[in-house]
Amino acid sequence: MKRAMVLAAAGVILAANAWLLISVSRNRSDAPGGTVELTERELHLPSRSGESTAVFLELDWDTLSISPEHPRAPQWLDAAKLAELGFDCRVAVTRATVRNYYRSMRTALVFLVLEYEGEAWKQASPDRKRKTRLFAVDAGRHPHRLREKYADTARYIITRGLVTLRFLERGIPGEKGPPQPRLQGWIDAVLPDRIFVPLPHSKVLEDLRHRGGSSQDRFFAEGGPRFAVTVSWGRNHEPWMSGVRRIAVD
Repeated sequence: MKRAMVLAAAGVILAANAWLLISVSRNRSDAPGGTVELTERELHLPSRSGESTAVFLELDWDTLSISPEHPRAPQWLDAAKLAELGFDCRVAVTRATVRNYYRSMRTALVFLVLEYEGEAWKQASPDRKRKTRLFAVDAGRHPHRLREKYADTARYIITRGLVTLRFLERGIPGEKGPPQPRLQGWIDAVLPDRIFVPLPHSKVLEDLRHRGGSSQDRFFAEGGPRFAVTVSWGRNHEPWMSGVRRIAVD
């Protein structure tokens, strides 16, 4: 009986590993989500944590927001776009019970479009423009439709993300006219927000790791990004890293 249980457990592990390999292989068979070279601005090395030897890069992105106080609330993620993403926005914002109605809505899993060195980045304020050149510019429920609209796979990344609807009762600072209640979308997360660095690429980055702080702290101090990474988003919209190169800092 005990031997049978051990064999059964081993079979489950083997099946799980086989499925993982098949999933990875399928994801990397194509890159409909795009293949983009990003720098240390967009993918930074966190400081070392504990005894782990695994190396991950953390994704840093931005968006043209409705105000500096709401950095993750894009101007384009308004009531019309929220309805397009599946949120029921038919209840008038002036109704007495509207607050509870909209605050009860769940976060939605959607597809996000991230634009690299595009118009959104050019329009950003100098301080935000300096931090990253990767900006969220659109969202949808169907990735192939987004790819038809944003055809350049070397500039536009299509990946998963989480969006939340929020009911704003007060006006936005700097907005003209009296404050009006409105529906506004928030990007809660880009998924995934970390990218695993496999061997031998991790060796290239390991000696750049700054133990006293993030790599962004280091490259801001030194005048520019120190590395660039080629990343692809596959059929499952999961990213994988295929290359890294060092950048000489002046």
